[in-house]
Amino acid sequence: MQNNMNNHGDANKMHAHNHAIKCNVTNCYYNDQHFCSANAIEVNAMGDGHADTSDGTACSTFVE
Repeated sequence: MQNNMNNHGDANKMHAHNHAIKCNVTNCYYNDQHFCSANAIEVNAMGDGHADTSDGTACSTFVE
């Protein structure tokens, strides 16, 4: 059985970044030259669960 875990203990990192998802959080583990390399992302509203603008959202996939 093959172990898909990487050195960070995470099997969710792709081998190449996704050009469809830009990321400017330079200290995120999944940031690969300003693109997200996570297999999937989760974005949630902050606070009460309702966002009026992108400022009210947060990427829950972020890992430092």
